[in-house]
Amino acid sequence: MESADPSLRGRLKAFHARHEEKTMLLFFVGGFLFDALMLSRIDEPLMLVQQGGYLFLCGLLLAITQRTELKGLDRPQALIKVWRFFPHLIHFMLGTLLNAYTIFYFQSASGFTAVGFIVLICALLALNELPRFHKLGPVVLHGLYSICLTSYLAYLFPVLIGQIRPWMFYLSVAVALAPLTLYVALLWRWSGSLGHVARHAAIPIFGVQLAFVFLYAFRLAPPVPLATKEMGIYHRVERARDGRHLFHQTRPGWKFWLQGDQEFLERPGDKVYCFARVFAPARFHDRVDVVWFHDDPRKGWGQYYRLPLSVSASGVRGFAIDAFLTEPPRGNWRVEIQSEDGRTIGQLHFRVTPDPGTEPMELEETVSSSEAPPRPVK
Repeated sequence: MESADPSLRGRLKAFHARHEEKTMLLFFVGGFLFDALMLSRIDEPLMLVQQGGYLFLCGLLLAITQRTELKGLDRPQALIKVWRFFPHLIHFMLGTLLNAYTIFYFQSASGFTAVGFIVLICALLALNELPRFHKLGPVVLHGLYSICLTSYLAYLFPVLIGQIRPWMFYLSVAVALAPLTLYVALLWRWSGSLGHVARHAAIPIFGVQLAFVFLYAFRLAPPVPLATKEMGIYHRVERARDGRHLFHQTRPGWKFWLQGDQEFLERPGDKVYCFARVFAPARFHDRVDVVWFHDDPRKGWGQYYRLPLSVSASGVRGFAIDAFLTEPPRGNWRVEIQSEDGRTIGQLHFRVTPDPGTEPMELEETVSSSEAPPRPVK
């Protein structure tokens, strides 16, 4: 029986062997939090180049390892010392890419359907970190790589063109399919077995692309690269001389979970203001709509009013937009910020109820949280 290694390195290796999945999960959570803190703007040139490089290198390593395995070749002498690290390197790069895409999708997501999309991406991200799925080999890797390639192109084209349109997403899928189809054809040539290639590559690769088209066609995919940074309901929104936005609201300070006056107390002549900040990449100029929905007691939910606005390139804080309704009907409301093709960038629910008071309404004035810490004005 081999004696245990008493050194620190030996104890660490023994601990990792006993708790491999738990330590992998710990590294996954730590890596995700690190990426979340360090990730820059979605349109950062260096980040776009880095992600493109990761995708190219992942594809190259997949092709090299699959060719060697399927054709029964000896490992290249020039790569013999680093060959065993290839699977870990592929998983590391795919994990890093999925981390970034999950964060970008989360920033652009709104509503239960978009949240479901995020849950799916997070689940795949977790699968990439679990050793038991590593053992499945190319099936999982091919699916993850297909997701990463299309996700990258889906926001690269809007960033470069400066607009977001449905055809750009379908172009992303078409561009991704070109190298993926070539790769599958090469696997078929190397293996000589169509069934093997179908099970281990074609189904996960093309299945992912089909799922992307389905999610986008039914508006279940978030509208990256646009994202809502801030959103609230107020009694009045003003712009100060120094450029800051001043919000007037009745919300008491202890109801910190509300975004402004989501419990809107209305008096005759009142206006309901919606203020939002929408992040847009550099050189971006497009249209967004502020859409108000009302839950009519007789007809149910329906569109009440739509206001088209222009949104341009923004800083980290986002591009400021605001809209208002005068004396809206009482009841439940939802206001959405939508992209030009009707995809929800951000949304907020609120309720309008009558205010029976007759004394002057006490409104608290605060400054936009993205410009300065909230401050009561006396």
